Amino acid sequence: MKGDSVLERAARRFGTPFYLYDFDVIEAHVHVLRAAVGPRFELAYAVKANPSLGILSFLRKFGLSSDVASRGELLAVRRAGCPPSKIFSTGPAKSDADLETLVRAGVSQIHVEGEWELERLEEIAKRARRAVRVGLRLNPPWGIAEKRTIIGGPGAKKFGFDIPSAREILRRKSSFPHLDVCGFQVFNASNVLDERLLVENTRRVLSLALSLSKKYDVSLRTVDFGGGFGVPYADGEKRLDLGILRRGLGDVAREARASGLPDSTRLVFEPGRFLVAEAGQYVVRVLGTKRSRGVDYVLVDGGVHHFLRPVLFQSPHRARLVPGKTGDRPRRSSHSQKSLVLAGPLCTSLDVLHPAARLPLPERGDLLAFENAGAYGYTESMPLFLSHEWPAEVGVRRGHLALLRRPPSVARLLAAQRQPF
Repeated sequence: MKGDSVLERAARRFGTPFYLYDFDVIEAHVHVLRAAVGPRFELAYAVKANPSLGILSFLRKFGLSSDVASRGELLAVRRAGCPPSKIFSTGPAKSDADLETLVRAGVSQIHVEGEWELERLEEIAKRARRAVRVGLRLNPPWGIAEKRTIIGGPGAKKFGFDIPSAREILRRKSSFPHLDVCGFQVFNASNVLDERLLVENTRRVLSLALSLSKKYDVSLRTVDFGGGFGVPYADGEKRLDLGILRRGLGDVAREARASGLPDSTRLVFEPGRFLVAEAGQYVVRVLGTKRSRGVDYVLVDGGVHHFLRPVLFQSPHRARLVPGKTGDRPRRSSHSQKSLVLAGPLCTSLDVLHPAARLPLPERGDLLAFENAGAYGYTESMPLFLSHEWPAEVGVRRGHLALLRRPPSVARLLAAQRQPF
């Protein structure tokens, strides 16, 4: 596969395990998604998907906005050069410290998720003597069904206001004099692979926002449709048909103008996974193989402490043997495939990166690459478990490698601890 020599070079230079992100793939995905959503819609990168500073800085080259879910993510996007006017904030349990930081930064809009948050934000804005723009995050009684509920679906959830609660807040929005309620957000699906469902959801969210804005005299500056643009993980899953998506969202944009919605109203999507997932690989080295009660195990130097998603969602990522050399010997990749358990070094039976990978039996020293690891990979991991070394994060752009994040050594992590008693 094209790029396998890059994995070999990265392994020699930075050691294993490591994450490698292909910036050329990220750029291509930015361009194809922008073309699919059309000029009427704005893209705000969901930082939670991958908060690597190198990736955030790269995405700024294309003028993307940012959606942050913590003050740590806010600090990262500001360091990457994203201006406050292009930052949105979403999150179901913002602390006072989060809210104060967002207010001081002057972000474009804070998506508020409950009445208690409105009350805290009003007090903070009053103390700061600022008018703060907010959008109500809505939890409508409809959504897009997910294979495994991550963020969406109908019913009660910790996210946002249900519609009766939102109506009550809008009726008395004047009781929050320092807050400018000027938009709505609905983020009710993740990793959707049906483009028609995405279009219909966009249409329904826009209709809901227009209805509420007219009834409660809301100056509608922003409608945020969340994310949900999916990528295929499993064999047999189809990709989004971006042509159908483009035509459908074009119809929605024309309907928005026909409804009288001003062209100045920002219509926002929050893609994360779509932009970075397929750009990433998690690469490990084979330490050895064994057979136990008729089952072939391949033991590798990385595990779910670095790459939790496969076990968290019971959805293994495609794994492949990287062609190349083991020492001075050509690495074999053509012998017959077997069903292999790919397992890491952790002292738990949960540490299985793939329960039944179809691969040639590798040899000690071989490299294995897990695909679609660019989103919710490193950022969703638990690297402190068992005190192994952390993986490096590496970027590649037009064949040139660069270290994005130097992993802290165990000694450095210990140096930050104390023995007080």
